[in-house]
Amino acid sequence: MKVQQKSRVAILVPGIFDRGKSMHRIKDNLEKAGFRAHYINLKPNSGWHGLEPLAQQVHDLVETVTEHGETCAVVGFSMGGIVARYYLQRLGGTARVHKLVTISSPHFGSFWARFLPYRGGRQLCIGSDFLNDLNREIALLEPTAPVSIWTPYDITVVPHSSSCLPLGRSFCIPVSLHRWVPLNRKVIELVTTELKTAL
Repeated sequence: MKVQQKSRVAILVPGIFDRGKSMHRIKDNLEKAGFRAHYINLKPNSGWHGLEPLAQQVHDLVETVTEHGETCAVVGFSMGGIVARYYLQRLGGTARVHKLVTISSPHFGSFWARFLPYRGGRQLCIGSDFLNDLNREIALLEPTAPVSIWTPYDITVVPHSSSCLPLGRSFCIPVSLHRWVPLNRKVIELVTTELKTAL
């Protein structure tokens, strides 16, 4: 099997109801570090039709901005981390991605998702078939050396321990609010360091 070349392309996947604003600081810092960072405006960013079509959008962007024979890094915030996981675990993304970083992503669901009355909301619920299916085969993420970043003060992902993947490395960064996590300087520096180290 031909060995893929690791590129300096980074795909940034924002969270629910987010057009990418949460990822701007990470994008700027990565570009200063020599990466070619692209954030995706998921449509619809509510996850109304489920997370599967959003994962297909990530797939399409990776194929567009990454050269044949190269891999990239993927950074997902909140729902974006789950979208990234579906791409990796179900759409063959591990062949194109050498590093996964999730930031405050509800890997085991969130209590509040039950109040989103549509497909994507149901998929993000604690104990959903969608998440259970991904978590049963979490070992598929091993080639991406996954990193999960979380805050103990998260009141959006409840319980906050849901943001910690039981695979790879996890980092607890004490940030007061969920939406501030990807804007936090320590988080941004950690993401940049992890992507540099992965090359």
